[in-house]
Amino acid sequence: MTFSLTDNQNRKITVMHLITSLEVGGAQHGLLLGLPRFNSEKYEHIVCSLMDRMQMADQFQRAGIEVHSLGLQTKMDFSVAIRLRSLLKEVRPDILHTYLLHSNVLGRIVGRLTGVPQIIGSERTIGQARFWGRLLTRLTNPLTDAVEVNSLTGAIAIENNLGIPREKIELVRSGVNIDEYSKPTKRTEVRNELDLSEDQHLVLYVGRLRSVKGVEFGIRSFALVNEKRPNSYMVLAGEGEQLSYLQALVHDLGIKNHVNFVGVRNDLPDLLVAADSVLMPSLNEGFPRTAIEAMAAGKPLVATSVGGTPEAIIDGVTGILVPVKDIHAMAKAVISLVDDVSLQKRLGSAGAKLARENYSINKYVNRLDELYCRLSGIDEPTFSNPTIE
Repeated sequence: MTFSLTDNQNRKITVMHLITSLEVGGAQHGLLLGLPRFNSEKYEHIVCSLMDRMQMADQFQRAGIEVHSLGLQTKMDFSVAIRLRSLLKEVRPDILHTYLLHSNVLGRIVGRLTGVPQIIGSERTIGQARFWGRLLTRLTNPLTDAVEVNSLTGAIAIENNLGIPREKIELVRSGVNIDEYSKPTKRTEVRNELDLSEDQHLVLYVGRLRSVKGVEFGIRSFALVNEKRPNSYMVLAGEGEQLSYLQALVHDLGIKNHVNFVGVRNDLPDLLVAADSVLMPSLNEGFPRTAIEAMAAGKPLVATSVGGTPEAIIDGVTGILVPVKDIHAMAKAVISLVDDVSLQKRLGSAGAKLARENYSINKYVNRLDELYCRLSGIDEPTFSNPTIE
């Protein structure tokens, strides 16, 4: 479905972004970084969270983005559909852009019933949805005008596994502020805060502390590293339901004095510049935002070869890929970085170059701008949709 604003070219395109929560996460960070960079004379962006988990709400509001919460607290609160319908009728968006499973399904149904002209879904995970999630996604696919993915791997997966027609799939690669990650200068200050000397190798994990992220295997691999290289240290930045379990694991492995859980940090560029390597032990991934942030900061990565990760990290060029759950291979890779500073620099430099060329925030905004304009029928497309092989 398309509509035209040619009779009122001065009217802004209103885009409502419906997301499951405004907790700290990759999709949320991408929106926070990208939305303020759109042409404010052309667009009005509104962010709506299904759940009343609003950690990042203040950051969006400070960036000039209107924020709403539908206050969902339990899966059985079906009245959330009524609240969403009321908000859509009030806002009357031209485009409803939904993110993550619950928002995708609810937004498609309520959006169509409310008469939203254009609906864009967003699939950021690969193989993580359970049976009912996959079924509901398949049933509501026809209600979308487009489905956004951030990797070719994801595009192929949703076509094969979720039955989304190829012609509806739009590849929009994630973007980061390259300058923000490539120019921080607080390495010494952050390492002093962590009580680390310059000759200690800091391994950094950034992400949620949940089972799918494989943090347990990352910690077990680090225990092997620390046994052989006592000058190593690990920092985990993030929060999640596994926190207590992982803290107990660190204690049981006898590495309590070499591991620090620092919680959610708002200074990721500075934390990355303080690190010497980045560990990504995920059991499954869509397209890992942490990978392009680490590459932008010039840091070498050790990551499991799952989902869209091999698309982000080139093995032996920008990082080292290892089999999932293989703590010995993971430890061997980290030790190779501990022992070889020139390897660290070579992988880090190649990653920084790749990030600059492919993952700038301007490319992300331009690609979404092109998609919104094309669906709205107000401009000729500026960029072609990347081919899905």
